[in-house]
Amino acid sequence: MFFRQIRRSAAKNRKNNSLFFGTLVAAIVAFYTLLSLESQDVIRFLKTLESDAIERLMLLIPVVYAVSLFFVFFLVYFAYRYQMDGRRKEFGLYLMLGMGRGRLFAMLMGETLWNSLVSILTGLPIALLLTEGISLATAKVIGLGIVGHEISLSFPAVLWTVAGFILVQCIAMLALCAQYSRKEPMEL
Repeated sequence: MFFRQIRRSAAKNRKNNSLFFGTLVAAIVAFYTLLSLESQDVIRFLKTLESDAIERLMLLIPVVYAVSLFFVFFLVYFAYRYQMDGRRKEFGLYLMLGMGRGRLFAMLMGETLWNSLVSILTGLPIALLLTEGISLATAKVIGLGIVGHEISLSFPAVLWTVAGFILVQCIAMLALCAQYSRKEPMEL
């Protein structure tokens, strides 16, 4: 019953805030694309021509990734804050009907993790298709042809994308849940 309520609330939130959900998917696509650059045909080809410049570019990727996570954190924080402000009465009603604060916290974290999972399962295939499409187009332009193209799935990029995205989501929601769990039902 509890998990069904989490899935239902998460789906309702995704439907009501589809722009925010689309932004989360776009962030996942951007993270994977950025983190998988090293395994792309273009970068491997350019390493043969300009190895020093490509190595400098690869050194910047962790910095760009960290800055991106910082901005996504604030996007997530303020979007979830807006969503939770709209659900204040619902939370107050749950508390008045006897739901414990810990259970409310677990429900909100469960919704966040479920939405994160749906975002990741939507965003990663899009990112894989996009990066492979870009690699194929670039291979055609630089003269490698489709025969010279190698499909590349970067497992470290997938792991860092998932880890960073879930970490940002959980930190933002933990901060918000700490604020809302201290409030009395009358305040909500």
